[in-house]
Amino acid sequence: MRSAFRRIDPTLRTRLVLLLVLLAAVGLAALDVVSYRALDSYLTGRVDQQVTEAVGPVTFALARPLEPGELPGGHRLPPDGGDGSDGSNGGGGPDGGGPGLLVPPGTFGQLRTPSGRVLAQRSFVFFDGSEVARPDLSGGLAVAPSAQSAHPVTVGERGGGSETFRAVAVRGRGGLVTVAAVPLGEVQSTLDRLALIEIVVSAAILIALAILAWWLVRVGLQPLRRMEEAAGEIAAGDLSRRVEPANSKTEVGRLGLALNAMLGQIETAFAEREAGERRLRQFLADASHELRTPLASIRGYAELYRMGAQTEPAQVTRAMERIEAESTRMGGLVDDLLTLARIDEVREPVREPVALGPLLADAVDDARAAAPERRFELSEEEGIEVLGDADRLRRVFANLLRNAVVHTPEGTAVEVSLQREGGEAAARVRDHGTGLPGDDPEAVFERFWRSSASRGRDDGGSGLGLAIVAAVAAAHGGRAEAANAPGGGAVFTVRLPLA
Repeated sequence: MRSAFRRIDPTLRTRLVLLLVLLAAVGLAALDVVSYRALDSYLTGRVDQQVTEAVGPVTFALARPLEPGELPGGHRLPPDGGDGSDGSNGGGGPDGGGPGLLVPPGTFGQLRTPSGRVLAQRSFVFFDGSEVARPDLSGGLAVAPSAQSAHPVTVGERGGGSETFRAVAVRGRGGLVTVAAVPLGEVQSTLDRLALIEIVVSAAILIALAILAWWLVRVGLQPLRRMEEAAGEIAAGDLSRRVEPANSKTEVGRLGLALNAMLGQIETAFAEREAGERRLRQFLADASHELRTPLASIRGYAELYRMGAQTEPAQVTRAMERIEAESTRMGGLVDDLLTLARIDEVREPVREPVALGPLLADAVDDARAAAPERRFELSEEEGIEVLGDADRLRRVFANLLRNAVVHTPEGTAVEVSLQREGGEAAARVRDHGTGLPGDDPEAVFERFWRSSASRGRDDGGSGLGLAIVAAVAAAHGGRAEAANAPGGGAVFTVRLPLA
């Protein structure tokens, strides 16, 4: 049986409906019990009032047939010889002793001596020949000095019947004790009808509430069902799927908005990962291509020398020069790759104050020494400092100046400037060459970027210089920009936060 219950796994909707119905059932049961007890207390109080008020009429009705000279010691019963033990009332009126006596139907009265001997007793009912229930007074009753101070108690029916009575015993004149008992049959009948009505009404309310709760919960959980469907489609690979918008003021609506935001971030992350993988594959392909060229040259010259095809001293010297040049080019490419790999490790660069003016001036002096046929014009604003790595920033300026030298004809000027712009330091290098091709000038910062697919590396560059510029600037919290300058040429700008 337990294993069968364990297999039952109700849905959230079922659990909510069951919980609501259970709470409603508890509330209705409490209300029914309180109503039942309140009505019981009220009706019993009314009967208690009736039984205390009936003491006087009962005493009068029972003592009237007795002759005054026979009290006490030798009392005789009413003249007809009946003591009421047969259940008859001895008359046609409700009291059996005269038409003016008013007591509740079914009231039982008993008159006793102080010693407890019964003088008279009878039931006050309309005579219809049926059996009359009488209270069981064998247990004894506490005798009150007056009807006002009496406290009625509940007694059962003589002979073990189902009827119950509220009874009271009061001491009167001459020490006589009057016992009055009023049946609770009508009270119990009323309470039984109330209980039946409460059960029927409560059951109807619970059924209606269960149906309404089932519908409301079903409607309320529809957004969750849509979320479940969306999650299934997303798990199947559709990352563009979104949850239908709901009321943002509800918990389910806010959950849907949060889920959509999370799905957007997941889709963006997957797109970025795929783009990164594509860039990595392209990067590896380009790196392999760039390394293959110098390696092929070195291998070719080495094989020519090994086969004895180049025996002349001039030929051998030429082969060694080419091997050295290609080795140098390959070493530079490897160095650039290592530099980019270190930057891509996302480790915090060195953060120390760096004066950009002297750093840029040194880079210009080095460029003048390497390319004396170029004119370098430097204008700088003094006192500009940033927080960063001086060695990497020096390489940024060297790469920008080398790029300007490579892509401009001899005799042209290269303009270099450094100034503050807002909260940033802006270092610019402008050349007067052919400018940047295409509609996206900043594509030159991509790794192994070429202006055309057929362009070689005759300039000796690796295609990674400007990529290093952009990576170092980003690592310092800045950025690199490229644009075509008015009047021709290109202008490269590196922006870094001021210290």
